Amino acid sequence: MNRILFIAVNILTGIFVLINSIVGYGISGMGEDSTHNIAILGLIVVWAVGLALQVSKRIWVLGFVVTFIPVVFILYLYFTATNM
Repeated sequence: MNRILFIAVNILTGIFVLINSIVGYGISGMGEDSTHNIAILGLIVVWAVGLALQVSKRIWVLGFVVTFIPVVFILYLYFTATNM
């Protein structure tokens, strides 16, 4: 049961980061003279590195923490934007 929950959390965080990164990349280029900010797609890379670190049994906890860094960052952006 614990393994199924672990896999479900990874899938949900991956979908959350992927969708928000793609939407953020699309929205970042909507201004008149603006270009797309490719740095937003770096969140997907950070999530993927965390997922790769989870494969090793010795450092899976570090990988789990790294996987949540983009999620916490996106949630921080949402809460900051709503409180402005």
